[in-house]
Amino acid sequence: MKKIIALLSLSLLFSVNATADDLRQYEVSITNATTHHVFTPTLLVTHDADVNLFQLGHVASDGLVQQAETGSPALLLTETQASDGVYDTLVGTFIPYGQTITYSITAPKKSRLSLTAMLATTNDAFMALNNVALPKKSATYYAHVYDAGSEANNEDCAFIPGPPCAMNSGNARTENNEGFISLHNGIHGVGSLTATALDWRGPVAVITVKRLDD
Repeated sequence: MKKIIALLSLSLLFSVNATADDLRQYEVSITNATTHHVFTPTLLVTHDADVNLFQLGHVASDGLVQQAETGSPALLLTETQASDGVYDTLVGTFIPYGQTITYSITAPKKSRLSLTAMLATTNDAFMALNNVALPKKSATYYAHVYDAGSEANNEDCAFIPGPPCAMNSGNARTENNEGFISLHNGIHGVGSLTATALDWRGPVAVITVKRLDD
């Protein structure tokens, strides 16, 4: 598997029928609520209601596959920036379990927020919010874990870049992958991983969004 690349935070504003007077600034705080998983650099996107980074039951884009398997959001960032209806994009940093990282992102009123990050100690699992409303004042969301469907969940360190596996693990595609995006069914301890430490139930992240200006 390719080495995870920790990208520097960046924010790129796109002009999509929005003037400076229309723009609002939002604070997005992401808390890793797992006990042993590390979130790889998060991609945050503000956009209109027609934009979706993924859909359950559909094949993942090449960029989402890359992020879900390697942790790098670089290609998904490129795909997103090329999409109509995107206002602002930002790439964050790693979030260890139990830690909270806060970002600032911009969007017009009545916009939407999406974000994705890999759970590093998995084959191709990612936590995400997809197309949720940005609040008038503040709101709290809970992010679930999805399976990109591009790699079988063999839990073998040869295909996993997170601890206790090596960051430079190989990334050869495995057979018997699901082939579409689904809710992830967790860690079962069938390979190199220990389910008692790495399995999860329910949401894995708490995301608080606050509007910063009046």
